[in-house]
Amino acid sequence: MITRRHLRTKVMQALYAQQFDPSENLKVGESWILKSSKDFYLLYITLLDLFRELHDCGYALYEKNIKKHLYVDEHETNPKFFSNKALLALCENNVLAAQVKKHKLNYWKNHEEYVRLIWDEIVGSKIYQKYLKAETNSLEEDQNFLVKLFTKVIAPFDRLGEFMEEVNISWVDDAPLANTIVRDNLKCIANPDAIITILYKDKEDREFSLELFRKVVLNKQELIDEIKGRTPNWDPNRIAQLDFTLLLMALAELLYFPSIPVNVTINEYLEIAKEYATPKSSMFVNGVLDNVVKDMTKQKRIRKNVRGMQ
Repeated sequence: MITRRHLRTKVMQALYAQQFDPSENLKVGESWILKSSKDFYLLYITLLDLFRELHDCGYALYEKNIKKHLYVDEHETNPKFFSNKALLALCENNVLAAQVKKHKLNYWKNHEEYVRLIWDEIVGSKIYQKYLKAETNSLEEDQNFLVKLFTKVIAPFDRLGEFMEEVNISWVDDAPLANTIVRDNLKCIANPDAIITILYKDKEDREFSLELFRKVVLNKQELIDEIKGRTPNWDPNRIAQLDFTLLLMALAELLYFPSIPVNVTINEYLEIAKEYATPKSSMFVNGVLDNVVKDMTKQKRIRKNVRGMQ
């Protein structure tokens, strides 16, 4: 579920924070990485659970208006949304309900105002209005509607980002990947097994993030020495802290992770630099890593196993 690139960003954040508080030990950083990774999964479940809350919120308004015989606003009296086959499958999904209960996810119950704000954003959207006008809908069409509703209306809604910041600040960085996974889930949400119940693809991925963190912390001076002489006007204080952290991580992968191909390491850190650092960071990181790889290759210091050569 969680990708290696995202795990790398978790390690980057832990290392970056440690630079400002050197007193932190390995266990503190490792605990933060594991917790932050788990928080990513909780965001994924919370976003899926939002649809159940939206169903309940909208249906409560529908019943209220029916009882009062109010038919002015068809958006709040039209029952079509509540009979959406994909939405009902999601609301009745026992796996999702079990995960919400297991992790005690009461965020929407504790922030009901955000559910109502998101509901109002939905009923005012053209996607929702077009859906109401369609005479019939198949399961596939219902699923496609939820996908469009999430990607075009819910995910970009500013108040959803505000909710994430209020509940867990790390969710802001997690949102792009979590949104992508939720979108893909919605495409087949009628399948009872669509809900993901594991955070890591395998045990190796979980250990990768912790081992990368350890390798950088325990070999920091050696890694710094590798950078010296390969950057113009070397002075660690003049290199942006985030760029410096990314270089240390990339060097650690090149030297201590024989199963990861060189080109994969370089590409991953260039992409992370583009997303998290300054506009010129990716060029700087690429230039330094290019020099490092050339020198180490000549010296036969980069040793990759069969898997790492692929």
